[in-house]
Amino acid sequence: MKKKLLIIIHSLKRGGGAERLASNLTIQLSKEYNIFILTVYHFKNLYPHTGHYYSLKENLGVMRKILNSLKFLTIIRPLRIYSVIRKISPDFILSSMDITNVYSILSKYIFRFNIPLFIYVQNNPIMRYKKKLKYLNFLIRELYPIKSVNKIITISKGLEKILENYYCIKKDKLQTILNAIDLKLINKKKKEKISMYNKLFDNVNIIKFITIGRLVDQKGHNYLIGSFLKVKKRVPNSKLIIIGDGTLRQKLEMQIKKGGLKDDVLLLGFKENPIKYLAKSDIFVLPSKFEGLPTVLLLALACGLPIISTDCDTGPREILDNGKYGLLANVMDIEDLASKMILLAKNNELKNKFSNLSIERAEFFNLNKIIHEWINLFESF
Repeated sequence: MKKKLLIIIHSLKRGGGAERLASNLTIQLSKEYNIFILTVYHFKNLYPHTGHYYSLKENLGVMRKILNSLKFLTIIRPLRIYSVIRKISPDFILSSMDITNVYSILSKYIFRFNIPLFIYVQNNPIMRYKKKLKYLNFLIRELYPIKSVNKIITISKGLEKILENYYCIKKDKLQTILNAIDLKLINKKKKEKISMYNKLFDNVNIIKFITIGRLVDQKGHNYLIGSFLKVKKRVPNSKLIIIGDGTLRQKLEMQIKKGGLKDDVLLLGFKENPIKYLAKSDIFVLPSKFEGLPTVLLLALACGLPIISTDCDTGPREILDNGKYGLLANVMDIEDLASKMILLAKNNELKNKFSNLSIERAEFFNLNKIIHEWINLFESF
């Protein structure tokens, strides 16, 4: 009989990296475990997943509107989580995303249930809560080290060091499990045809820079557009494709219009299958201010794209092995990013070299290897 694994997360709404990781885990681990998913919020447009699905918002029923209006929801979430845990009686609990992690830890601390709780951290909390939600930094520092948490899983070694040094979490409580990619599935998705913009993607005379990410401040799209304005002057046969949606779309559209780039920068929005666009592009650029271990870089590697990424505190540097497998640019440095984009666009030999290295590096993140690390972790408790 399979053991039960409960995954608790903010939501499985399409568009977010953490949500995509959680949905992938439900599928990847379903052969070994009976999967249960509990989300704090419920949305209609969910990532594909397997297992039994629960949502706190759905379970609140007729009281939901009253509780929302009275702001009681945050107070009762640890209780609501515990009620689902009692119903499911899982063997392991994996909680993902910081605010949800806080609820999960409080639930175990208050109700004292004896089920191994694993906390999954995918982003740099110092940077993430520097300006907004500052209270979360305090809660992370106070709650993550307590005994109720059995293990904290990070997606990069750099992130593990931050939790150890800044949040004073003991080293033996931390473990890094890298993001995994399903190379077979990626190779299948690469072959799907592009219906819109097919003339652009089929035109070999146009150098296509591409990036994928939510249109939010963290992702640094404004710096990328600023860099591309300089690139366009040196590489006139180039286009910039941005896949993703978010709150900054209108501001970015204004920046594009102001820079006279309306015909050269394409905001394609969220795409069900971004891989087919990667496969038809020439150079991948990641302009983020900070990351954990960005899955989009792994997808770009698997598609054989030469990569340029900002050198965030965690993530890209680790994936690209300090520049061995791609070019690293200074964070929020328009000039440096532009110079590296121009370098790759004009140097076919270097571009081909990094393309081959990308395919080689992608094997390091192969799902078949990394999924066993999750299984070994759960079975050690």
